[in-house]
Amino acid sequence: MARRRLWTMKKVFFFTSVTVLCLYMVFYKMCCQKGNLLLRNRLNSTEAKSLQYNLIQWAVQEALRGKEDTLQPSHAFATPASFWKSFEAAQNRLLSSRISLRTNNSRVNGSSKSEIRFKKTTVSKNRTPTSVVKEDLSRIFFNTAAKSNTVKLNFKNQWNSWMIWNEESSSNNLNRRLQTVKNNYVSMNKYAVNFTGTKKLKKLNSKELLCELKQRVQVVSIEYGDESFTTSDWRECIPNKNLTQALGPFKTCAVVASAGSILRSRLGREIDAHDAVLRFNGAPTIGFESDVGRRTTIRIVNSQVISRRELKFHDQDLYRTGVLLAWDPAPYSANLTEWFKHPDYNFFDHYKRYRKSNPNQPFYIINPKMQWQLWDILQENTAEEIQRNPPSSGLMGILLMMTFCDQTDVYEFLPSKRKTDLCHYYERFQDQACTMGAYHPLMFEKNLVKRINQGPDEEIYLKGKVTLPGFRTFECPET
Repeated sequence: MARRRLWTMKKVFFFTSVTVLCLYMVFYKMCCQKGNLLLRNRLNSTEAKSLQYNLIQWAVQEALRGKEDTLQPSHAFATPASFWKSFEAAQNRLLSSRISLRTNNSRVNGSSKSEIRFKKTTVSKNRTPTSVVKEDLSRIFFNTAAKSNTVKLNFKNQWNSWMIWNEESSSNNLNRRLQTVKNNYVSMNKYAVNFTGTKKLKKLNSKELLCELKQRVQVVSIEYGDESFTTSDWRECIPNKNLTQALGPFKTCAVVASAGSILRSRLGREIDAHDAVLRFNGAPTIGFESDVGRRTTIRIVNSQVISRRELKFHDQDLYRTGVLLAWDPAPYSANLTEWFKHPDYNFFDHYKRYRKSNPNQPFYIINPKMQWQLWDILQENTAEEIQRNPPSSGLMGILLMMTFCDQTDVYEFLPSKRKTDLCHYYERFQDQACTMGAYHPLMFEKNLVKRINQGPDEEIYLKGKVTLPGFRTFECPET
């Protein structure tokens, strides 16, 4: 009797389990079908949003090729990997053939160009990306028919790893760790920053920003006779020619960032074709010539590189090429005497030692007031509080070359399609701070550079290249 009851209980348990399992599978299939579809196509929510944007860009490329009436691509085509392969091919064809859209009154010869940038576009369920682009294109033709002969399409995109740098980037683009670091530097205020300027209520255009930089940032070096630089040993060390006499004028210049994203760029020959090439700190060329070039005209080094024994500043041959420029952070309101007594890194003795060992190599110290003049402009043109630390060597190098060059091409300061968290092309250390900033207000520096860029967005995407005018090439209204 007991065995019969046990057997009955086992059968009931078995059939109950099977029934529950079947109900669970039916429920899973009914309620999670959408989630399964995303999993099967290897798309998470972020990638799904990127896919929506990719479809818009695909339609733009079809419009450029005269296929604005084509149907939307299949889902398989629109996956991120296959889309970007096709997108890059379309970009390369666009650059190589110089395709442009012409209005009805365009002239074949001597046509003037105006640049139209697409704004961020939202797509509803009832509007296909192609219809959005067709509407934007018709609006462009209507608004520019009476004013412009050639319309050149560029893409102004929101920030992600595949897109052009967004000049409106803010702390919201930082991960939590970097947000904490940024806020700590704002509150720490190591350099006693006492900002008394006024933040711009109206966003300045490119020309206005360029004029701010030209009129307010003084690119000068320490000279013999300046405060605390009056003794005989300084007379022997400081070069007889000042910085303005030693550098330029140059017609074209290249600023080569040390970012890891310059690897596999094959930009070396293009970089070396410039009249002058600027590099930073210990960035080498040997072994990386195809990507970064061979020539070095100017090298900017910070005081930490000069002072720290393990970095071997006095022993490495790469520092013996071209003109050297050193910089060291000073307190915000300090004069030269206060800075000389309390530098951030005590590099002055190392500077004298190097000059005595290499008397024929030009070696200058940048006046620290330049750092804070540049910082003021960054803060005035940023709505939020930026790090109360000096700008990076990169931004100072860019301003330096704009002072002495008619045109400056900057490579990988704004990240290209090769964007990576690899900090330097010659090291294997990775950190998002190297792109987005931690100690330096790097994100806000990139915002400014993007706003004054005179080149097409395609070159930022493909090469990480920004083109800037020299200060001598334009006039500004008197202040």
